[in-house]
Amino acid sequence: MKEVKIKVGDELLDGLLNNNELILSNDIEVGDSINIDGKDHKVVSAIVDNRDNIIKINLANASKPKKEKKSDDKQTKGWNHSKFSR
Repeated sequence: MKEVKIKVGDELLDGLLNNNELILSNDIEVGDSINIDGKDHKVVSAIVDNRDNIIKINLANASKPKKEKKSDDKQTKGWNHSKFSR
């Protein structure tokens, strides 16, 4: 779990982020998105836990852009016939 700052209007709240689940005190109205550590994240769902007065917010999975693999021009499988002469 990672500690994060949630911005609601001019107020900053503390929360815990575990993968795509955000846990914080039930002090806010949840909209379509939420600002976590300065970045907006889309809200998929929110569940209030009245026992502990917390809210669990499921966030959309934000995938990181995939890096293109650069070829090192080395063969990974099979024989390298250029090294052997017949």
